[in-house]
Amino acid sequence: MISRVSIESEEKNGVTQLKSAFFNTPFKVVVIREDRRNPLLELILMCSSPGVLDEDELYFDYTLHENSQLEITTQSFQRLFTMEKSAFQETKVTVKENAFLLYLPHPCVPHKGSSFKSSNTIYLAKKASIVWGEILTCGRKIKDEIFELEQFQTVTKIYQEDKLVFFENLYLKPSEFNPLNLGQFEGFTHQLSLVFLNDSCEVKILKKQLDSFLNDKNCVFGISETPTNGLVVKILHDKAEKLMLWMKEMTKMIKQNGF
Repeated sequence: MISRVSIESEEKNGVTQLKSAFFNTPFKVVVIREDRRNPLLELILMCSSPGVLDEDELYFDYTLHENSQLEITTQSFQRLFTMEKSAFQETKVTVKENAFLLYLPHPCVPHKGSSFKSSNTIYLAKKASIVWGEILTCGRKIKDEIFELEQFQTVTKIYQEDKLVFFENLYLKPSEFNPLNLGQFEGFTHQLSLVFLNDSCEVKILKKQLDSFLNDKNCVFGISETPTNGLVVKILHDKAEKLMLWMKEMTKMIKQNGF
């Protein structure tokens, strides 16, 4: 199945509105903002399918016009089912001047024998900001499926004013290399990646706050400054729910620091 979602946001009188939304089966875009005076437009991406099936193609296109503020979350975990061939996902994001995007999806769960490739290409204009989160699990851990997927790959590129400032290629193929080994998941089964880019934030102060927040957690983590004004946070743990909670808490801290 080929599925598409296209979303555009715009700012009117200090409040972000949904300018346009297109989606087909199995997706639906729902506004969940409770206070219409809230400048931030909150959307949830709902899906009637139990997960991603063999030969599925998923295309997402998000455009944030000048000064708009958008948060996108998802309804449930993204499950990748057993496949004979593969499935593909492409996400394109354009964040225009003075706009910002919060993208906080549920974790991805690759089932035994799944094969999945995805690409994220993000374009940030001058003074645009983004928080981009992703969580990858080992599979159905409760059924003892620990990295029994066939292949998983996600390539993420972020451009600021047409200059590449962030590149990541997450590639897993357990038949060739055990992800639990040192250098990848370090014996843990789940990984969180959170990228934050903002021209005006005091990233050194924020880095100290995030470091203090994570220090007493039972996890392995690292926080790095990007070449431009931003941070990349990586966390290894064994519980998806914990990572989701920490992602939300860290996002609150980012907001409090002038995002």
